[in-house]
Amino acid sequence: MARLFKNKLARKYGCCISETADIGGGLIMDHPTGIVIGENVTIGRNVVIYQHVTIGRKDRKRPEYPTIGSGVVIYVGAVVIGAVNIGNGTVIGANSVVATDTETDSIYCGIPARRVK
Repeated sequence: MARLFKNKLARKYGCCISETADIGGGLIMDHPTGIVIGENVTIGRNVVIYQHVTIGRKDRKRPEYPTIGSGVVIYVGAVVIGAVNIGNGTVIGANSVVATDTETDSIYCGIPARRVK
């Protein structure tokens, strides 16, 4: 069933979500075009992901994947890579690149992403 859903998303929206990703309930992909969620990514409950977001590993040689907390919002074009933990309630700004852990209930923006609030 997961593979069927994955193939349908890829054809219709150009969206690639690994069937081995662990995704909690309430995921909202407001505009799912171009979203990539790699294998072994963990996503909490009630997360919002906008278009062209990439969540995956940093290096082919090290299969380390992000863990996204609950209530997180990831805006357009953001990239979350490597073995990072995104705290609950965190907001990732548009076109940001997150490669380090984030604090809970914070806002991160920029390349590399830094805490702005």
